Amino acid sequence: MVGLSFEEAVKLHGHKGPWLVLGYRAGLYAREFLKPTGIHDLYCIIHVPMKRPYTCIIDGVQAAACCTLGKLNIEVVNSESNLIRLIFINTKTSRKIELKLRENVAELINSLIKDLAGERDLENITDDVIEDVADEIWRRNIWELFEKL
Repeated sequence: MVGLSFEEAVKLHGHKGPWLVLGYRAGLYAREFLKPTGIHDLYCIIHVPMKRPYTCIIDGVQAAACCTLGKLNIEVVNSESNLIRLIFINTKTSRKIELKLRENVAELINSLIKDLAGERDLENITDDVIEDVADEIWRRNIWELFEKL
């Protein structure tokens, strides 16, 4: 089973952003760890606040893990808090992994945006700033971003 490349994920989502990167990295890790063989073997439950930019993580998971709304092998649950958890289950083997976004990651992303934006108005951040932040998140070790539960 092969998901979309990251470049294809960016096209699907519409732009390269840090929250897309987070979902993509989590989906890749789940695929490597759980080793599904077919496109229906992986199921994902995402607990996320239902507001942007947090929901962008969903597109990353869909692209990397092949868990999609169309195949009904993804479930999105509104998280009332800012807690973001991703539960991946191999439906053939019943093995699962649960990843929780570390609490400091949203702050890290906002801090990187402010640092890179400089004196620019934060309401009108340019795509190049968001892409640079996405690149920085991509370079981080996955365990700096997520913890395994």
